[in-house]
Amino acid sequence: MDTNLSDEEILAPPPPQPQTSGEEFFRIEGVYTGLGAPIPDGQVARWLLTDGPQIDSEIELFDELCWRLVGDGVPLWRASLHMGTLHPQIRGVGARWWRERKVIEDYRILHGSEDTDEYRLSPIRRTVERGMPMRRRLDGPIVEFPLLERLRRAGATDYFALPLNQTFRRFPAVAWTTDRPGGFSDSDIAKLEEINPALAAIVDTRAVRRISANLLDTYLGPQAGRRILAGQVFRAQGERLRAVIMITDMRNFTGLSDQLAGDEVIELLDEYFDAVASPVEERKGEVLKFMGDGMLAIFPAEDDEDFAPSSLRALEAATDGLARLAAVNQGRRNRARPELRIGIGLHLGEVIYGNVGAADRLDFTVIGPAVNLASRIEGLTKRLLRPLLTSSAFAEICPRPLVSLGFHAVRGLFQPEEIFALPDV
Repeated sequence: MDTNLSDEEILAPPPPQPQTSGEEFFRIEGVYTGLGAPIPDGQVARWLLTDGPQIDSEIELFDELCWRLVGDGVPLWRASLHMGTLHPQIRGVGARWWRERKVIEDYRILHGSEDTDEYRLSPIRRTVERGMPMRRRLDGPIVEFPLLERLRRAGATDYFALPLNQTFRRFPAVAWTTDRPGGFSDSDIAKLEEINPALAAIVDTRAVRRISANLLDTYLGPQAGRRILAGQVFRAQGERLRAVIMITDMRNFTGLSDQLAGDEVIELLDEYFDAVASPVEERKGEVLKFMGDGMLAIFPAEDDEDFAPSSLRALEAATDGLARLAAVNQGRRNRARPELRIGIGLHLGEVIYGNVGAADRLDFTVIGPAVNLASRIEGLTKRLLRPLLTSSAFAEICPRPLVSLGFHAVRGLFQPEEIFALPDV
């Protein structure tokens, strides 16, 4: 699969499920059936500004826009809409529309694409980087733009790309292609230019909204991010939530930090958090924060009266994390790097989920006695020489068998707590 920014070409039928290119720079998230028929209107720009904001999905919006343009006499054959974004893995997102197939594709551009020949030779590159329109009639062989040559061979006759409003030093862009003999007429070009300011206004708002959601998801987690965007932004605003709490901590991180160079410490932390956080997210848990070399995660109970499913997911995430960390350590041994050792504490109970902090600097987290006990149980992993420990409340609810290690004093509690661990195998 080609990886040409938003204008990569796939002339074979679209894949039935999300696919990733060999270089993993271009990824199709989904292929959807479009409206499939022209929509006569004559007021496309007005529709964009009045009805467009009410359409939640960019995919649905762009599909309807293309069919409205066809209904207005513009002979579109293919169209793509590209928006840059801020995300640790994704460089850009977009939609690609096909008239003949009556489908629209939702795609992602991954970081690294800018180093490929496909990007450097993209006809839309100047539009994205410098905000320059691009018009090229496809009436003969094209050497400098491989994509346009592939489109020409597939039947395209004209290509027209326009920049939208600049966002974070780059320009979102839209590219229109026709297969009509002779290409776009002057009237067609005028119609596409006429709607561009309205399309730019709609895309600008959506790009900022997407970037805000991406950053909140990345730094706070998807559940917390959605709550904040929904307006839960006031201090002392929270809700009572029943959940399984997971606390992890790395052993001897201070000593490792003293021994290793700064970039090696970052590499170590990235490998550790990848190993323990990914299983949490894969099992409907949410990582709320990374605290130095520690992690706080929760698994909300879907039924307030039944902790069993969330306890099982949490235990599976913990054991999977330990297994992944073992694989990480094998790689670190092969590279003559120090191995990582961690402790995990699991408990369950009621927590307060919401904003805590100063008047103008808040943290969205969970607090309460259940969180404190989970942290104390994790601390016991050092003394009991077990990587994973749970409370008696967790062991009583969890469907998997756990073994008692007896009663142990827990800092901050008057009574000792019975501690459980995985059975020896």
